[in-house]
Amino acid sequence: MKAIAVFRNHKEELVRLWTEAVFNTYPFETTGFLRTKKDPFGNPVADMTREAAAALYDAVVGENVDIETTRNALDRFIKLRAVQKFTPSQGLGVFNLMKPLLRKHVMPELVVQKKLADYLEAESRLDSLTLLAFDLYVKDREVLAQSRITEIRNQYAQLARWAQKLDAASPLAVDSE
Repeated sequence: MKAIAVFRNHKEELVRLWTEAVFNTYPFETTGFLRTKKDPFGNPVADMTREAAAALYDAVVGENVDIETTRNALDRFIKLRAVQKFTPSQGLGVFNLMKPLLRKHVMPELVVQKKLADYLEAESRLDSLTLLAFDLYVKDREVLAQSRITEIRNQYAQLARWAQKLDAASPLAVDSE
């Protein structure tokens, strides 16, 4: 059996397990909602996570990889993680949750078939995807920070205009003329 067939046989289970592992990074009161609500509009977090899981698995395996589709799925997922209240290691650590799953479910079969090199290639692709995710995460956090800076500047400017109007309208300003 080819290595790709072994990976293919485990796709559904590993995508589900990785998605569950990602859901477990959320607070306890949120995880039930993530798992049970299937509507993509009512539960965009779960939808983006499932989409990213499937794209990530395909990219790790090296099968049916459309670079743009993979990048878009990861980008949506990373944007989501970047705006949530996770530390960077918590936001991106979810990519490392795939390795133990691969090692438990796929590696033993490939070792028996003497195809460890194929397995190690897949892990290497996962590492590369994790680095891509890091780049996307940093970019998204920079955009978020710049947005917050702009918002603070706008609030300050509004307060300054308001203070000038109050100062101009104060009775002391009228008496001094």
